[in-house]
Amino acid sequence: MPVIKADLTHVGIFVRDLDGMRRFYTEVLGLIESDSGRGTTAPRDYVFLSGDPTKHHQVLLATGRPPEAAFTTVNQISFKAKSLDDLRAIYRHAEREGFGRLRCLSHGNAWSVYFDDPEGNNVEVYLDTPWYVGQPHTDPLDLSMTDEEIHRTTEALCRRDPKFMRVGEWREKMRRAIESAGGTTP
Repeated sequence: MPVIKADLTHVGIFVRDLDGMRRFYTEVLGLIESDSGRGTTAPRDYVFLSGDPTKHHQVLLATGRPPEAAFTTVNQISFKAKSLDDLRAIYRHAEREGFGRLRCLSHGNAWSVYFDDPEGNNVEVYLDTPWYVGQPHTDPLDLSMTDEEIHRTTEALCRRDPKFMRVGEWREKMRRAIESAGGTTP
């Protein structure tokens, strides 16, 4: 049994160029700076960013990433889109700006656009689908298709997966699993 049931609320990443990273996350992903300043216990500069008025920050940027660090340990930082049109817009922007490792994928349970931020951290902008399939799962995603075509194509691919179910069924299954492990659910 777990000690507590923790909710993930934010991620903090060390950066080389604080101002450049602040611009990227505010101008590209629409986050708002909620605070910034220099730490006293940990003497470095911090920028706190959020897109949710109930959360002081969802992303924390902190100076201190060594210039010689060639590899980021951040697998991905994910942001939820509101529509397929949002995914198309971020894809077009990332393509126009030349963001590294730009790609579109369908995970069955989500449609995703991936690209690198200015320091090589993998950013995902995604939209949930109404289906669940076993993960990891990747199929190409063609955002030039209409919403209806994307839905139809994705559902057909998902139905081939032996773990396919509607997302509501999967959520109920997860709720039962969490509760049977002693956790609580909203």
